[in-house]
Amino acid sequence: MKSGKPISLRSVILGETVSFLEAEGMECLITQNGIVSLVNQLVNYREEGKDLFPKVYIVDDMNLIIKSLPMSQHCYIGQGDKTKETMLRALKKCAPLTEADWAIYIQRNEDNFSFGVFRAGTSLLSVSIEDFLINNGTDELKVILLHQISDKLIEIKGVKNEPLMISFGGREETSRSPIESQSEFIKTIVRHVDASIREQTSNFFKKVFNEILKIGHGTLACTISGSKSLVPKRLEDGIILRERIDIPEIIKELLEKDDLQANSKLNGFFTIIVGMMESDGITVFTDRGEVAAYNVFVKHPESIAKTNTSGGARSRTFLTLCKLIGKGIESVYIQSQDGKIEIEENE
Repeated sequence: MKSGKPISLRSVILGETVSFLEAEGMECLITQNGIVSLVNQLVNYREEGKDLFPKVYIVDDMNLIIKSLPMSQHCYIGQGDKTKETMLRALKKCAPLTEADWAIYIQRNEDNFSFGVFRAGTSLLSVSIEDFLINNGTDELKVILLHQISDKLIEIKGVKNEPLMISFGGREETSRSPIESQSEFIKTIVRHVDASIREQTSNFFKKVFNEILKIGHGTLACTISGSKSLVPKRLEDGIILRERIDIPEIIKELLEKDDLQANSKLNGFFTIIVGMMESDGITVFTDRGEVAAYNVFVKHPESIAKTNTSGGARSRTFLTLCKLIGKGIESVYIQSQDGKIEIEENE
């Protein structure tokens, strides 16, 4: 009898991690082994029966990071020997604390690892830690991010490298992060939002879409022109909001008044919009940052109705919407339950 041929994902991840750390200027044998162990632990991470999506930042100077982050808070939890076991203990002890945008940090000291949790800002409008430290980061801040971004998909990001996408499922390989695809679609939602509040509106919607990605719920969305008071006729089969949810207007009110009522209103609509996107059908946004309708259905043309797609009815609806781009629809978004995302937009 022939012996089996073992195939280990660990060796692949380890090899990629070595190159990744070198490019970030953070070479370390212990760190690379720790990252491999963390990646394996982060897949569908649970504590006390609850799904958690902790973001783990490996850093060299937490004091510098705290000084750099706007409105930052942090809480030191503990320290241990400079081993991968301490990195795993940091995840275990800190993951339950990562609600409300708190993230885990593991600081590499000369002789040990120290760890805790931190966050930047307390508002739905705050710039995320990821945007500040990674996407817009500098070489001075040595930092690496590890997190699960959707079902069985782990992302490793640094300032200098392209993200590493590690899939533990059967999804097709992709070099594009679902977060990037989300950001491209959100740009179409805020395209005609006043420039003075466009960034805050974008931050709000990034958190909405990220929540849907974490929940692991398939969803469909599209944008229409906000200059028109009615939705296109092809999108009338659904819940058309008598008063559109005008997120930029609420943000403007919050920034001008800085009162609890406006903040409460924004948080309330965050929950409502997430619920809309979890509903069956299409959520309709405008390019002025509004929500116009949800639970919308469209009739599939016969040519598409007979199409055999892996995503079933949702994929056929996406194809139908794509054919309507430039005919009342500006952009289309589809997210499958495993986190795969496609977008199409009017050029």
